[in-house]
Amino acid sequence: MAKKLSKLAICLLILFLIVLGISAVLLWLLIENPLQDVPFTPECLDTNLAERIDCIPDELATEELCHRRQCCWRPQENSSAPSCFFPTNGGYKVTEGPTYADEGFTAKLRRLPSSSLFGYDITDILLTAEYQTTNRFHFKISDPDRKRYEVPHEHVQQLDQKAASNLSYRVEVTNNPFGIKIRRTKNNKVLFDTSIGPLQYAEQYLQLSVQLPSHYVYGFGEHVHQQYLHNMDWKTWPIFTRDAIPNDNMTNLYGAQTFFLCLEDDSGLSFGVFLMNSNAMEVALQPAPAITYRITGGILDFYVFLGNNPEQVVQEYLELIGRPFLPPYWSLGFQLSRRDYGGIEGLASVVTRTRAVRIPYDVQYSDIDYMEEKKDFTYDKENFNGLDQFAEELHRNGQRYIIILNPGISKNLTYGPYERGSRKRVWVSGPTGPIVGEVWPGPAVFPDYTNPQGTQWWVEELVQFHKELNFDGIWIDMNEVSNFLNNDSLCEPNYLNYPSFIPRILDRRLFARTLCMDAEQHWGLHYDVHNLYGYSMTIATAKAMESIFPKKRSFVLTRSTFAGSGKFAAHWLGDNDATWNDLQWSIPSILEFNLFGIPMVGANICGFASNTSEELCRRWMQLGAFYPLSRNHNGPGFVDQDPAAFGVNSVLLNSARYYLNIRYNLLPYLYTLFFRAHTRGDTVARPLVHEFYQDSQTWKIHQQFLWGPGLLITPVLYSGVDRVMAYIPDAVWYGYETNVAISQRKEWMEMVLPRDKIGLHLRGGSIFPTQEPAETTEASRKNPLGFIIALDDKKEAKGELFWDDGETRDTYGKKLYFLAEFNVTRVRQLMEFFKVFFSQLATD
Repeated sequence: MAKKLSKLAICLLILFLIVLGISAVLLWLLIENPLQDVPFTPECLDTNLAERIDCIPDELATEELCHRRQCCWRPQENSSAPSCFFPTNGGYKVTEGPTYADEGFTAKLRRLPSSSLFGYDITDILLTAEYQTTNRFHFKISDPDRKRYEVPHEHVQQLDQKAASNLSYRVEVTNNPFGIKIRRTKNNKVLFDTSIGPLQYAEQYLQLSVQLPSHYVYGFGEHVHQQYLHNMDWKTWPIFTRDAIPNDNMTNLYGAQTFFLCLEDDSGLSFGVFLMNSNAMEVALQPAPAITYRITGGILDFYVFLGNNPEQVVQEYLELIGRPFLPPYWSLGFQLSRRDYGGIEGLASVVTRTRAVRIPYDVQYSDIDYMEEKKDFTYDKENFNGLDQFAEELHRNGQRYIIILNPGISKNLTYGPYERGSRKRVWVSGPTGPIVGEVWPGPAVFPDYTNPQGTQWWVEELVQFHKELNFDGIWIDMNEVSNFLNNDSLCEPNYLNYPSFIPRILDRRLFARTLCMDAEQHWGLHYDVHNLYGYSMTIATAKAMESIFPKKRSFVLTRSTFAGSGKFAAHWLGDNDATWNDLQWSIPSILEFNLFGIPMVGANICGFASNTSEELCRRWMQLGAFYPLSRNHNGPGFVDQDPAAFGVNSVLLNSARYYLNIRYNLLPYLYTLFFRAHTRGDTVARPLVHEFYQDSQTWKIHQQFLWGPGLLITPVLYSGVDRVMAYIPDAVWYGYETNVAISQRKEWMEMVLPRDKIGLHLRGGSIFPTQEPAETTEASRKNPLGFIIALDDKKEAKGELFWDDGETRDTYGKKLYFLAEFNVTRVRQLMEFFKVFFSQLATD
């Protein structure tokens, strides 16, 4: 009897293992080779090559894989168009609605029998649309049956207002398959049309393709874009924050910026699109023109902004995500930094020699070499003995001091910040406890700034450290978040760390040199919130600085950004190299960050890595004098590149001093531009297309730019060059030094720029407020104000001046400022006015 039971048990066990094996095979087939629940025959019409939507974005396309995915296979020689592309049928259809109300509409969608790329497609989804403002339309596609991750943005809140009226757009929904079209009411032009490709909505893969009205697309980041206008010839850009060296290999860099602007035609009519999603993604640009979003999670949450010109589109966007902070006046001055000054003596010597050659100079930085064993909230009492007195000496000279901090906190049991953070449980954690990585101080844990307790801990540590070292601003680095470990053997082999679709990011691993994706934060899984790490650290740091300086504006400089970071911080373009290529791409990048609402931006002048040359550094100092954020920063082990290091009689030093004095002379104008960015959402560094959109020549220009509407900057960007081809837009332009108008208009001209010169021209019809420059902004603010008046063809000009004490918080909200608008029609009347104006200002 026992033998019979034993045989029966063995048979049952074998049967169980057979069933288990068959189930495993079926599951594997479902994952690796998704099948349709009902028969599906793809409709493969002769689609325009430019309109093909790639059906194999994740690997090398083969005919076998294309047929498995039930897509269309038609290879085309001598074309970058995909050989495997989506059929015209499939996607989703509308099953209920649209149901309209005053504020918008809703519709229920159901998946059609169609191609499935990665399985686990969601059958029923919900479209919710809102007419948020006259020029802003919002729609999102979500799962009505299960809560998916949504970005908890600090500034973007649910609208609680009546429906907008007098809409500048009209929205249409098509049924089978589903699509959404947005038209401009004024001319009936379709701006945004998703019918070019099927909607995909799976557990870990969202896809939406959008056909556009023109090829003139700007934005998306953070990447190295060699030109400001996007190349729409089958280019794919990954968006996933990463500590990476900026170069032209189309990889993902420090920030996650999903906004783009499209210029419709030469009327200036423009629109912008923002995707509120923080998951890893890529955007594919193609010549249809069209854009395809491929996203690893979250929801599809789109905002579309209409404007009569590009500037208005940016203003509409920043109204949503938050306008930029108003910088303290001193932060507009020239700034010096490098990693590894060799101790307090080396740091002090650079300050001394820079003052000696009378370079305008407001801010000195310290990189991680000032720390004790590279630990936050410490300074090296041996190599930097007297650093606290050094900071006080800077203050006595009217200068400011900024220190660096990193999120990686040393995992040292005797280290106070680690002890206190552990008690508060503020670290990003995994299944077995806090995530431990490797950064500058060695083994380290990472604060969760999305946790209110984590923010409070960070504030308390900074407040305490400020009592020891009197800094004026904080520079936060490595906050993508960066980890020196690749994590291949440390991250669990699960669906979060190894999703079926991975965008074309560096290393093609989400967890490489960062945290495992299954780590947990207060806002959610790191898989969902990774792109928000730097953003959350920026907000926490701004709160800390407000606690330290409750009445005065401070300064935060961040490497990693997200939509809305400009409300709290400035940005620099990361660890660039001392090359001419890096000099060239700094301009498109600075223009893009002005699109993203982070106008206080600049590149490391003269390059961070490698030894610079005198010629390169000279040309870079000339250009860098007109970066909104003007900072010369150098890496460890490379030759000194502060201007004074080149000798008291060097051409570089004399040229740098000359153009920095011009910068300081124009600071009232620059400060007024930042005021308009803060209160209206204007750009500061501005592409020519924003002002001269009716001139198609300006649409592609990225080697010249403007300060606001009035100052044209033409740098030299190539070695061995003393002449450049410069475009002269359709206006009167006066040489800054000569006051002579250029005879050319709306044409290219050869501009002679010898080794000590850059092109600077003032636009006719503009009034530029100025101030006699000094060696610090504190000193220059005591000097007389003035104006440069550049008359247009009608002998007219206009301008404005914003003025406050340069440091008090919220002077605009508290009405503690002076704002004057000037309009000139007769020069004699103008001179009489200025006499009265200056006498009153002096009295006040």
